[in-house]
Amino acid sequence: MSGTALVTLRYRPAADVLSGQVSFADLGDLGDLAGESTATIEESPDADTTLVWSHNRLQSFQIVFAAARASVGPLPLPQSLFPTIETLIITTLHAVDGVRDPLVRLRAKAEATAELPLQSLTREHAPQLGPHRQALDRRRATQLSHALSQLADAVHTRVPADDVVEALHTDHLARLLRELSSTIQHQHGTTSPGTTAAARVAARAGDTFSVGELATLEQTLTALDDPASWPRASTSLHHLLLGMQRSQPHR
Repeated sequence: MSGTALVTLRYRPAADVLSGQVSFADLGDLGDLAGESTATIEESPDADTTLVWSHNRLQSFQIVFAAARASVGPLPLPQSLFPTIETLIITTLHAVDGVRDPLVRLRAKAEATAELPLQSLTREHAPQLGPHRQALDRRRATQLSHALSQLADAVHTRVPADDVVEALHTDHLARLLRELSSTIQHQHGTTSPGTTAAARVAARAGDTFSVGELATLEQTLTALDDPASWPRASTSLHHLLLGMQRSQPHR
């Protein structure tokens, strides 16, 4: 396979959404593709990711909570994209960091391009990640989903009515927990590594949890990234909820 491709990356920091489109600047000899699948395949390896492959090469993608996810591990993309993605996300977040107008922050977006060899954009150059989907019986999925929803409700009881800043952190975390709850309940055992990463960031940003509670929550969120660990995550959530019910609202 010869030739190059022009990759256009777009990032929206308010939503933490990264998308990309590949334009084949130089396809070279079409005979290079002989024997390869010509089908265009759209796949979602997890609930936060959509990838489109053509001729076994990346054609487009969208990743939700990209910055949060990249902070804890590799994105499920060909590694040749990583330097440009990292620069785009860091510079964009830095640019909006001092912006106070919420509407300007909400509308902010940035774009970057990179010209890369076609071979570097094939599936085999993407990280081989663990399983993100597992059959989950309806009863267990319901229990885990309900526990996450209960936790989302519980964090609101920790915030004084007049603490606006902490309330913003709490609302964001509760929304992420409810999103995780919905995914587990309705998407048949699919993980959401971007959402769990964003939830970890949100939990650390506020002052809702004690040190021990935060450690348990982070361990639970990490367990949610591995379907085989979901029974352990359900147990941890149960203990966390019981502890929160017995403890005082603040440290």
